[in-house]
Amino acid sequence: MDHLPDALPADSALRLPVDAADDTLREAIAELDPDHRLGSAQHPVFLTAWLPCLKGGCLSFLGMGPAGQRWLAGLAGEDFAARRRAELAAALAAADPDAVLPDDPVDQVIVLVRALTTTESNQASFALARQTLWCGPDGGSGLAHSCDPATGRPGVTGSYLAGGSGAQLLTEGGVDLAGLIDTQAWGPQLRAAVDAAETELDWPARVEFVVEQGMLTVVRATRAVLHGAALLDTVATRYERGLLTSAQAVRLVEPLDVEQARAASVRSLGLPVAARGLGASPGIDSGTVVFSAADAVAAQVDGKRPVLVLTESKPQDLPGLLACTAVVTERGGLTSHAAVVARGLGLPAVTALVDGVLDADSRVLRTSRGDTVRTGDLITVDGHAGIIHLGGQEPSAARQTTPQLPGWLDDALSGLPGIAVHVNADTGADAAAGRALGASGVGLCRLEHMFLGERHQVLRRVLMARPGPDMAEDLGTIHTFLRAEITDILVAMDGLPVTIRLLDPPRHEFLPDLTELSLTTAAGGAPADRDRLDITRRLHEHNPMLGVRGVRMGVLLPALTAVQIKALTEATHALRRAGRDPRPELLVPMVSTPAELDFVRGILDDVCTRLGTSSAEAGISLGAMIETPRAALLARSLARRADFLCLGTNDLTALVWGLSRDDAEQHLLPAYQDMGLLDASPFARLDVEAVGTLARQVADEARAVHPDITLGVCGEQAADETAVRFFAEAGYHHISCAPPRIPLARLAAARAAAAQDAAANHPTGARP
Repeated sequence: MDHLPDALPADSALRLPVDAADDTLREAIAELDPDHRLGSAQHPVFLTAWLPCLKGGCLSFLGMGPAGQRWLAGLAGEDFAARRRAELAAALAAADPDAVLPDDPVDQVIVLVRALTTTESNQASFALARQTLWCGPDGGSGLAHSCDPATGRPGVTGSYLAGGSGAQLLTEGGVDLAGLIDTQAWGPQLRAAVDAAETELDWPARVEFVVEQGMLTVVRATRAVLHGAALLDTVATRYERGLLTSAQAVRLVEPLDVEQARAASVRSLGLPVAARGLGASPGIDSGTVVFSAADAVAAQVDGKRPVLVLTESKPQDLPGLLACTAVVTERGGLTSHAAVVARGLGLPAVTALVDGVLDADSRVLRTSRGDTVRTGDLITVDGHAGIIHLGGQEPSAARQTTPQLPGWLDDALSGLPGIAVHVNADTGADAAAGRALGASGVGLCRLEHMFLGERHQVLRRVLMARPGPDMAEDLGTIHTFLRAEITDILVAMDGLPVTIRLLDPPRHEFLPDLTELSLTTAAGGAPADRDRLDITRRLHEHNPMLGVRGVRMGVLLPALTAVQIKALTEATHALRRAGRDPRPELLVPMVSTPAELDFVRGILDDVCTRLGTSSAEAGISLGAMIETPRAALLARSLARRADFLCLGTNDLTALVWGLSRDDAEQHLLPAYQDMGLLDASPFARLDVEAVGTLARQVADEARAVHPDITLGVCGEQAADETAVRFFAEAGYHHISCAPPRIPLARLAAARAAAAQDAAANHPTGARP
């Protein structure tokens, strides 16, 4: 160490050689503590050491024995005192893992100094000082940062409490340091100390200090803990100056920091909370309340920004979802219709209200806080936190949807490896948006989402029809618009893989309401109504999510399956003839037995033959979606037949847990979390213990018989950072998520790759 810290009074510190003998250290301690108060139970003295291995930082509270720890606990709290003792033990363990921190204060100082000065260093000396703990009337305690911890803006900020201790400063607060520092004699000394600490630490500094009789002493200088906008600004500055590599910058930034930075401006508005629920689609927006899809459309026409509030949304509510700025549903979960559509549209959404009840007849939302939200009221929907606020502000200030990455971070990610991130896209616009955000393919295109709005009736007629001319006409209509929609998606992702999933609608969503139809028929409906009632009763299922859906519906209606495959095959051929490079993949949902995959491959071969080609020439790969536990257990057999496998975490989680997703997320899972039985909903955070075990087994079994098989993942948990890391380590090739989640998923993927690289280079957990 070439010099003592600027804020350390030279006459209160001793400079000692790093190889000082124990007797020399004892003499130095005695000189700093002539009253023998080190370790005393009454007004003890502590020491601070500036050691070479601490890179300009200091180690404080040396000499803390049991009596001194009890005294400090009485002054600053037991938690504060225990953390200071733990810091001493951790510093010793880092230098000598076998050493034990002595309770005797003098021995403790000697053992720590000896251990921490034996590390390799070019510095020949260190500093030892008596630590000031001011809590009297003619001084004070302060905490300074070299940048604003909230925004990252450079400049000394913090607080100062005259006549108070550091513990009082933390509990009672103090005067804003920014407005005080230039009025105090010790201000220039503090500014110099903060600047020096940031230079030494090579990071924004957090400096604890005390003032005694106009003399400032630094108690401790450490790296500031930053989050959100402050962290992004700090890392950006160092990355752009070439002080951080791309990998280093990415390791420092978590997806949560990006979300916090985006949400900060609206969170600071101070709007009162009306209700809480499940944050089902990220983003924040304000608007006026409407209680029906039709009212949302009308409000948009009038130039308003409606927030659509429903008990739950259905496919026929799509026009209202397209017209609104945010959506709230009393029921539902992360995988409900409203949540899925909102994420696809980039709309903020809150579902599964836990303290709000919708009175649809009276068109009011009543909350447990006593608020009543009516038509036309202004509210703000925070889809990040799952909060509905009363009031709002101008849309230009509130609107925050797709989490665009800062330019420097996007640049840093572009050259880094990691598990590929695909986009869930049901339209060409979704696919193009995903590609613009960095997606490297479409991981899931849900054909059932192409049947929303007016097209809903076409699929209903097919599901309820008997074979004949009418059914053939409706199948022709479906073929026409599916081919056009698929073409748009393939064009948007030209040269990249596009996974088209066969229809997987819960059948009840496309059938007439049984109760309404029964009442209509009983009131003297036409013969056609009675016929429709008979068919609806025959197709009615008590548990449709476990009924005729996915490949099961495709097996019972092979003509509908063939139409979907024909649309995909023709769209692919037409684009290739036009000189484009479509790369389609056909995904079979809800597979439970390998025979189902064989059945679909038979239809694929037959369609290709009818079109004068073969499945090999068509270049359409066939895959199975692993959503049922049985499919996961039969991954080896499925992999022998499939070109790729895709893990569907939504349904797999529901079936492994035996839960109804929408119902469980409204009452059961929040209650379990409140009671401490669960840390998080398994639909929000991947259940590594059970679902993760099946996922690893799927990957291992599939590769055992098909080493080159492609493995993908889609589902709400797939874009979570812990899930991305898990699937990367398990050997999956890509994850897929909604367009708004692409940027954060890319960040999570790069961080997972960096963590894997660090683990490979430092398997014991050590760091360079």
